[in-house]
Amino acid sequence: MTLTDKEREWISKAPSFREHLMEELQDPEYRAMWLQASLEDFLANGDIDMFINTLTKVVMSQSRGEITRLAKELKIDRSNLSEIINGKTKPQLSTVLKLINGLGYDYEIKLKQSEDKKKPA
Repeated sequence: MTLTDKEREWISKAPSFREHLMEELQDPEYRAMWLQASLEDFLANGDIDMFINTLTKVVMSQSRGEITRLAKELKIDRSNLSEIINGKTKPQLSTVLKLINGLGYDYEIKLKQSEDKKKPA
């Protein structure tokens, strides 16, 4: 398939996926929905890397100075937070929970016995 000059021009002006995502993440409702969906996926299939990736994208989408504010507020070293955001290191669970709170979200953790693990009475 050959593109016309007009189609090539239109494509060259289209935002990248990253640009589009960062724009979408400016909407607090979208941010919360996307983070919640990623958390549910993690709980269903165990893909922690995808959840961490989502969480770091949400942090990166915040206004200038937000990373510094989060680091100070959460008492996390700024360079460590930058390494997490840049994918150079994986955060501990305690750091993930701090970040969720620092972004203004509450969470609730409930344990229940798995149906396939229940022992007969």
